[in-house]
Amino acid sequence: MESACLKWNATVKKNGAIQEQLDKALTQAALPENVLLLALARSVKRLGLQCDEPDLKALGIALNKAEDGVIKLDLDIPCSLGRTGEEIQDTVNCLVNDLNETVKEVSDQIADAVPQVVQTTLEKMADLIEDELLAQAMEHTESLNKIEELRVNTVERLWGKAVDQLNMLRHLVVEWNTAAAELKKGAYANSHTALALSRVILRAYSVVGEIIALARAGYADGALARWRSLHEICVIAMFLSKQSDKCAQMYLSHSLIEELRLIESGEDNGTISAKNTEDDQYLRALKKQKRQLVEAFGPAFAKDYGWASIELGRAKITFRELESIVGMEVLRQGYQHANSATHGGALAALTRISLGMGVEYSGEISPAFGCEVAMSYAAGSLSTLIAELCLETENADLLVMNIVAQKFSSNVREHIKNSKGKLSRVTPRVKFKLRQMEKSVLKSKRGRKR
Repeated sequence: MESACLKWNATVKKNGAIQEQLDKALTQAALPENVLLLALARSVKRLGLQCDEPDLKALGIALNKAEDGVIKLDLDIPCSLGRTGEEIQDTVNCLVNDLNETVKEVSDQIADAVPQVVQTTLEKMADLIEDELLAQAMEHTESLNKIEELRVNTVERLWGKAVDQLNMLRHLVVEWNTAAAELKKGAYANSHTALALSRVILRAYSVVGEIIALARAGYADGALARWRSLHEICVIAMFLSKQSDKCAQMYLSHSLIEELRLIESGEDNGTISAKNTEDDQYLRALKKQKRQLVEAFGPAFAKDYGWASIELGRAKITFRELESIVGMEVLRQGYQHANSATHGGALAALTRISLGMGVEYSGEISPAFGCEVAMSYAAGSLSTLIAELCLETENADLLVMNIVAQKFSSNVREHIKNSKGKLSRVTPRVKFKLRQMEKSVLKSKRGRKR
């Protein structure tokens, strides 16, 4: 079984090593003896003297060791500082007198140069480390690709048949939607409702495709997070199918409210770039349309789910209330789990939501485990949606397609159940979770038929 994570043992200097080397270099450059040597060299040049470097170094050491103004200089005579002791004394006096000025100049120069030197040094170090890491990253990427390939193969081996059935189910749902729109039966007899349902179901088709892609790649919690969107889509579609055509019209028109809210949110946060004349005109047009819609439908229309609030004669409504109205509250717990997988809470950082609350992240647990959760939920959502829409029609073609959809959905769960039965890792807790999920889906379907 493949590991859930891959360790990358990059060969780079330990944390703090670069900073230590940089501090050491800066300290070395600012040592008094080094500053003094630089100052002496500058004074020699300014005074027009000809002094050898060894003699200047000896003088610098002597100056640093001077006590009570006494300089003990040990040089052979003659030397570059003078041919006699008197000449050497005169030269040293000249240099010492000039050092007051040159030491300050050198110190200021070092202080001014340090920021640029540090930046240049860090950039050069970064280039060297980047090259080193890049070479290692190529090897790491190859290993990671092998791990991901193994993960995909594991998902295919465990849940491949269920994935195929779910994929066929989503295609069938789109075919059902197309047939219903052409026949203009049930909720599709009303133009706005037919348009709204068609657009929503096409989005559901896309989202299920994302769930499949994430599940096949072994991203169980990511697939569950996308099922959260699918659940919301299905609840809204079921609600629209039960309401007036005006409700669907308001739903479609509410896109203007949502778009304007996004634009204004960007302006408030300063994330929208400078607008041109066309942008201003478009924004004014949106605001005008919003005023007209609020005048036509009522003040509540401008709120979240305003289209549903107006339809139900309420000042405000929440998604949870919509969920309850269409009888999908049986999936509330799954929806809450999906919320945890979507948001940045600590629970999702510490656990694999799809595996249950008590399972922490571990390299011992394959990422393939848990991918079946979102697939099972998705199959249940799609089959429940079609069953609900079929309650509004007696057309034989649509009813037969619904029966096939229910079989595909059952096949998804059956393949998952069979695969789980073959896994030694299936604990009583997992079996209990599976049975509870199946009961929730069946209970939801029985509620649709009444």
